[in-house]
Amino acid sequence: MGHTDDSRSRWLGRYETPRSIRRRDGLHVVAATRAGDAEPCVVIVPGPAASAARANTVFAEIERVHALLDHPLIPKVAARGVADGMPYIELACDAVIDGLDLTSLLNDAGWTVPPGSAAGLVASLRKAIQAAHAVLDPKHGRPVCIGRVSCADVLFSREGRWYLVGYGRDAPLERAGEQQIDRVPEFQAPEVAAGGEPTPAGDELALALLARSLRHAAVQGGAASARRRARAEEADLLHHLAPCSEAPDPEGFASLVASLLAGRPLPLAAEAAPACPPTLVLGCEVRWIAANDGVKHTLGHALSRIVTALVDRHDEAPDASLSLQDLFEAGWPGERPVAGAGANRVYVALTQLRRMGLREVIERNEHGYRLAPRAVVRFVSPRTEHARPQDTRSAS
Repeated sequence: MGHTDDSRSRWLGRYETPRSIRRRDGLHVVAATRAGDAEPCVVIVPGPAASAARANTVFAEIERVHALLDHPLIPKVAARGVADGMPYIELACDAVIDGLDLTSLLNDAGWTVPPGSAAGLVASLRKAIQAAHAVLDPKHGRPVCIGRVSCADVLFSREGRWYLVGYGRDAPLERAGEQQIDRVPEFQAPEVAAGGEPTPAGDELALALLARSLRHAAVQGGAASARRRARAEEADLLHHLAPCSEAPDPEGFASLVASLLAGRPLPLAAEAAPACPPTLVLGCEVRWIAANDGVKHTLGHALSRIVTALVDRHDEAPDASLSLQDLFEAGWPGERPVAGAGANRVYVALTQLRRMGLREVIERNEHGYRLAPRAVVRFVSPRTEHARPQDTRSAS
């Protein structure tokens, strides 16, 4: 039987199972599988506001500079061309997620990264940057520098391996205009921000700024502006990402990431179980909630219904989870949103609940979301409704 060419059903006629890693108005970074040999790869294509000519220029420079570098954390360019009228560049890299989304997963799971593992990530990135500095760029006559870095420049595989991209042109940060589909905090030396040329010292400073921001990214209360709080939450990847006294342990960090992406339990070495189980206190008819800090938060109708669904599932089966669709149907019964809008509503709702103190109460795994199985759920009776939550946790 002859071979049937099904290339028309493939993405760009070359790839299968494309999955978005980071979509920007300038460029779109995608995890995919090559149809020819089933090898995983990362493919970059123009974003919605980028012209083919601009993308070709960017891709040519990425290909040129990556060809100068030889380090395991800096992926090689495997292919570049035009398919179905769309310019593309393929990186030999099996990543499926970037540092920004990894941040969200860590926050959802409530995991803490040991200082040694976090230091292992930063130390390995520094080695990759220093290896590039040892290479002279013949076009410019100076060491190869990255110039600016962000969490979006660090890509992770399902096995926990990570890669540094951004050389030549920073694809995850590339944008076509002032408007952006999402905001990505980026770090660079002052001279680079002012339009100057990148230098090895500037790269070291950019990495140090990234590491410091990650360590101190916890959202500050009260006086912090909304913009600052949003930026801090986006940058909140591993608050220990800074040089520490413990020996760097990159293998430990890789194991942590692999466990997280596979939905496995937190490695025992990563974090000891908290002394007290997370607690969720519910007001009458779930009009308000309070976590371990005892602060009462009023709930709107959608949040109340979502919390109720999570509590009901926790009562029925503590280990079971609710999918995004389950949570949407609970929060907005009877509505039929356009594709993607429903999931976005749920993500926003869960973010609000985490800000209300439920970061340790709500968990995410491969099946969806749930209350932590060991969480204690307590209801406040109507007769004690107006008492402080701290005084009513044992009420029934």
